[in-house]
Amino acid sequence: MRMVSPRVVVGLALSCLLLSAPPAAATDAVAASLSVADGKGVEAIVDGFEAAWNRHDAKALASLFAEQADFVNVIGLHWKGREEIERAHAEIHATRMKNSHLTVLSRSVRPLRLDVVLVHATWELQGDTGIEGRPLPPRKGVLSFVVARQAGRWLAEAAQNTDIVPIPNAPPAR
Repeated sequence: MRMVSPRVVVGLALSCLLLSAPPAAATDAVAASLSVADGKGVEAIVDGFEAAWNRHDAKALASLFAEQADFVNVIGLHWKGREEIERAHAEIHATRMKNSHLTVLSRSVRPLRLDVVLVHATWELQGDTGIEGRPLPPRKGVLSFVVARQAGRWLAEAAQNTDIVPIPNAPPAR
């Protein structure tokens, strides 16, 4: 059997990646083809998350997610499925987050396909009391969603919530 050079394997892999990636014009065409209604449906995920959080309504928050969705919170806990997402948010909103207030500061939407978009929302949170019940200072973060259209409705398939943590000697966030 003849051995294939690692360089050949890497070269083939890179070629496959380059050939499979959509050109920028294709991405622009996808963005242009999303309707105003699609944009409103996608924006409703971020708006709905913020509103449900501030009402401390875990059921409404979970309803924004697909049945088999994934949610990774700011400390890396991975909740699988709408039911677990609801249960976990109900628990934290009954305790440390019961007086919290989330404000979405900015958002960006990038279509990946006609029925899938990537959403990033920066946020500020006030009122977290931590596990010891003592008020913590406000904090900021980024919530990323993969949102997909299912049967005419936009739902979050995945979300990753990340605290923005100051690191000494790091460049400022953009």
